[in-house]
Amino acid sequence: MALNSKLSIGRSDHGNLQKHQNPNRMQRALLGRFHNVITDLVRRTGVTQILDAGCGEGFLLHHLRQAGLNPHYIGSDIRPEAIAWARQNLIHDFTGHVGDIHHLPYDDNTFPLVICLEVLEHIPDSSVGLRELARVSSDYLILSVPHEPFFRGVNFMRGKHLSRLGNDPEHLHNYSGRAFRQMVGQTAAVLWHGYSFPWQIALAQKRGDT
Repeated sequence: MALNSKLSIGRSDHGNLQKHQNPNRMQRALLGRFHNVITDLVRRTGVTQILDAGCGEGFLLHHLRQAGLNPHYIGSDIRPEAIAWARQNLIHDFTGHVGDIHHLPYDDNTFPLVICLEVLEHIPDSSVGLRELARVSSDYLILSVPHEPFFRGVNFMRGKHLSRLGNDPEHLHNYSGRAFRQMVGQTAAVLWHGYSFPWQIALAQKRGDT
């Protein structure tokens, strides 16, 4: 399927759409491996109802379907243009709502699984966002952020964001493996933490007191 946008949402050398449309074979291989890890974790939870908070242009659902999974999936993103792009270019039956991760428009314990990939590093207070994700989850969370300092190092070696030493201009936080585990562990029980270079991923379970 051609993924050339019919809906202009701006050109940039960073961002979710640029990342997924980059023709570089290495980057596409890294993204493919990353999505495979996420898919395996979704299978591990055994759930069929998912909220993807910060869903962007719907690439995760596209990958899940290609892998043979077709969960009841709802996407939520702060950018209405990203949801519109998903419907026009990738998944015509895409169910997406406009919402801020700090104030998700869902009741407590609505979704057995809440996924949030490459979002927490973008928001001013990641802990607030994480608590909101846990609030609307009834059981599991799958979360990912860049693994630092390796993510910045890869950017720098590729000649990206040199004036910022490789740091993406949209990233407000940089998490080492230890810092990410500690942050997630303050809100949920970490069942698994691992890496898909240059990202890190956690599968966590909601605590009864969250």
